[in-house]
Amino acid sequence: MVTTVTNIVSSIWEPIFDVLYLPEIQGRRCWGSPLSWLVTYALDFETRLFSPFSRTRIPLPSLSTIAEEEDCSPGELFEYSLRKLILCTSPEESDCIVLANTSDGWFFAKPSDEAWTLTGLSDHNDLDDAIYFEGNFYGRLHTGEIVFWEATHPKVVGFAPPPPDLRYFYPGIIINYLFDLGGNLCIACRHVDTYYVTVGFVIFKLDMDTKSWEKIYSLGDRSLFLGNCSTFAIAAADYPGCKPNCIYFSDDSPLLGPTTRLDVGIYDCQNLKLEKQREIVIFVSE
Repeated sequence: MVTTVTNIVSSIWEPIFDVLYLPEIQGRRCWGSPLSWLVTYALDFETRLFSPFSRTRIPLPSLSTIAEEEDCSPGELFEYSLRKLILCTSPEESDCIVLANTSDGWFFAKPSDEAWTLTGLSDHNDLDDAIYFEGNFYGRLHTGEIVFWEATHPKVVGFAPPPPDLRYFYPGIIINYLFDLGGNLCIACRHVDTYYVTVGFVIFKLDMDTKSWEKIYSLGDRSLFLGNCSTFAIAAADYPGCKPNCIYFSDDSPLLGPTTRLDVGIYDCQNLKLEKQREIVIFVSE
């Protein structure tokens, strides 16, 4: 059995894709990044960075210590406790950092570290999302409030209030994602209907000095990729087939096997149009 990764480079339903056969990640959970690297995790608690193009592997600290703190088995950590791993900076840089989101909190580590460091938040379950931005960590609580902590001093402190009027958008729930848009810290709010299906988005930009939010209506020449993996914006011109000023979104649920009817689509921020694939089947191995 060989693990197959399909890389869609155009519309979600147009047959333009690459298929890479990667036995190196067989049996491992994988999270993508905009840096041409995957973060992978296996049942033996071993975590590593992997380049699907050069096949380079860089080890990270074992997650066994986190499993001991959470008192869970390798299978439980693999399927339930470990929510996602986020590659914050390139492995080619000296300050390469990876964030681990688990049911017991948020941890971070560098390839040279011996163990993962827990962020100093009194109630870890309150932290829904996090990002490494301008040399520091920023997170979003359930309330929408933005918190801040330094990599060298992981004590979390309040930074900014939640964006205004998040519950104005009828009829659904708003799910928020932090991302870097050309050096600006932004938050994307997903608008869903009563069936938890995406129907639109609204975006706010944070003024780092005044701690105030501004609603923005365009991503400019950028494309935003949003979902259970890390959320990131790229210059559309650097990726043929990518549409500028659009949000490419996927289902929030972890994908651990073949599935159908995912909440997947493209949202055009200019004309507020939503393109959706009604039914899509994704196989993570074959």
